[in-house]
Amino acid sequence: MMLHRTVLLTIACAVACAQSTQKVPTFRPGEIWRDNHGVHINAHGGGILLHDGTYYWFGEHKIAGPLGNSAMVGVHCYSSHDLYNWNDEGIALPVSKDPKSDIVAGSIIERPKVIYNAKTRKFVMWFHLEPKGAGYEGARTGVAVSDRVAGPYTYLRSLRTAAGTWPLNFPNVLKVGPVPTVPIPQGSTPWMQANLMGAIVRRLRGNP
Repeated sequence: MMLHRTVLLTIACAVACAQSTQKVPTFRPGEIWRDNHGVHINAHGGGILLHDGTYYWFGEHKIAGPLGNSAMVGVHCYSSHDLYNWNDEGIALPVSKDPKSDIVAGSIIERPKVIYNAKTRKFVMWFHLEPKGAGYEGARTGVAVSDRVAGPYTYLRSLRTAAGTWPLNFPNVLKVGPVPTVPIPQGSTPWMQANLMGAIVRRLRGNP
């Protein structure tokens, strides 16, 4: 009986492994999209870089619960040759354990994008960064670099790249007006109205 159970367990494991590595020709929006390990892809707000014939997907690694909007893990990377089947490349940019770091666990890291700098021969990651505990008042851009496309990336610094500069063709009528001094619930009617009236852009245009 024990041998019988062992054989059944071995077969079940083999079937599960085969299913997790099986190539798929499509994906269905709304359904779980799994990587080569059979785990759902965790790369929110992502950007894709095509390098040497391989696609690399960088995105926010989210966790469940009330801390899900904060960066508790870092930026996840996946690779693919067909945009359907993705291999888990691991965490390209992990959050820092140093409480003085801009990217300490609990900060906000969003929408990572990676480009290749041919002059320096390094991969450069840009992302939206908010210091821990500051909500969205920082409005900063983070920069990290790596010698390898999948990382690991080394965080360099953060800055306000467009401070003092209006976006191209931004209407003059929206250049004046108050900037909210208290947080507005994202997605609420006041929040959407503030966006339409240019309040968010006026905030981003603040000092570096």
